Amino acid sequence: MRRDEVEAELEHVPFEPFRLHLVSGKTLDVKHSDEGWMLKNSILVMRRRKGGKRSYNVVSLLNIERIERIGDV
Repeated sequence: MRRDEVEAELEHVPFEPFRLHLVSGKTLDVKHSDEGWMLKNSILVMRRRKGGKRSYNVVSLLNIERIERIGDV
């Protein structure tokens, strides 16, 4: 996946939630505009967990097969 394609989804106004389909077959949802940040060759996705805990995933752009807009979730 190219950097500009992922950046376009993160910067889309108004923001629309999207799903990253990874080459491993797994998916990763970005539901809010403040959940994803571009790094040099990857995307950082912060997750909000119950109880206020946070976790994150760092995904290389090379591991993203496609992006799917998922609307309001």
